[in-house]
Amino acid sequence: MCLSANAQDYSRVDAKARGYTHIKSAKSLASKIAVDFNNDGDKIRAAFIWLTHNIRYDLEEYYNPTTKSVRFSYKNEADKQQKLQQIKDEVVNEMFRTRKSVCEGYAQSFKKICDLLNIESVVIKGYARNSTGEIGQIPTRSNHAWNVVKIGNKWQLIDATWAAGYAINNQWKKHYTEYYFYPKPEELLRTHYPDQQQWQLVRRPISKSAYANQPIIGQGFFSKSLLLVSPKKGVLPAQKTTFQIRNLSPNHIVGYLFKGQKYGQRAKVSIQNGIGNFSIDLTQKKNSELYIFIDSEIALEYKIK
Repeated sequence: MCLSANAQDYSRVDAKARGYTHIKSAKSLASKIAVDFNNDGDKIRAAFIWLTHNIRYDLEEYYNPTTKSVRFSYKNEADKQQKLQQIKDEVVNEMFRTRKSVCEGYAQSFKKICDLLNIESVVIKGYARNSTGEIGQIPTRSNHAWNVVKIGNKWQLIDATWAAGYAINNQWKKHYTEYYFYPKPEELLRTHYPDQQQWQLVRRPISKSAYANQPIIGQGFFSKSLLLVSPKKGVLPAQKTTFQIRNLSPNHIVGYLFKGQKYGQRAKVSIQNGIGNFSIDLTQKKNSELYIFIDSEIALEYKIK
């Protein structure tokens, strides 16, 4: 019997990690984790659960950043790395003190905890998108940070920031999402594009252009083990269009609405050879946006030109 990492039962680990209510530093958290767990998989999970359940995303800092450029001199490479680590440690310490941060704090803190536990991890800098308006826009600079962590001989992706909650109506809503613990690399590439190609972790890396021109695919889509067959381009012409999704079942309820609409419509789905087919008339929707829902969860987003 073969089980994926995501299928593992972490209920015991999660319960213990959620009970760490008085942690005030990365060192104390790592020490507690080291005492309670004896394998790297459980230690990684405990760090992830603590961060996602105890740290709030700092929307105020995101919209009005106070972080300033830091200048420093150094004698050699070792001195440089030591001073860079001090700056990163300050970010981590501030997050533990205030219990809030932007993505940099989540990512640097996860790495710091792993370092203290002698687990190899990396902070990934890159670009992340989650709105339809970003379709077709080729990334020009990094705007997000997440992690990879090595367990056994395999690198696994982690995004504690996106797992902790999301922003809606200019407010952050705490909402834990399991999906961002070891997501499949080819799936995360729909929303996350690392600056360094090696961290795509796929056999055939994609270009920035290919990344930018994909539709926005929501986590609810992948959590149902669905696969988009077509259309795979994020910008659609204003004409009647057929959508095909593999593994869509008759039990799935598919709905859609256009930008500005309050109420959506239900799509008529037919299943053939394991592929769900439905059509949507985009003829009168030029320069609009299309949102497709599956079982009331946002699944796909397209631009209409």
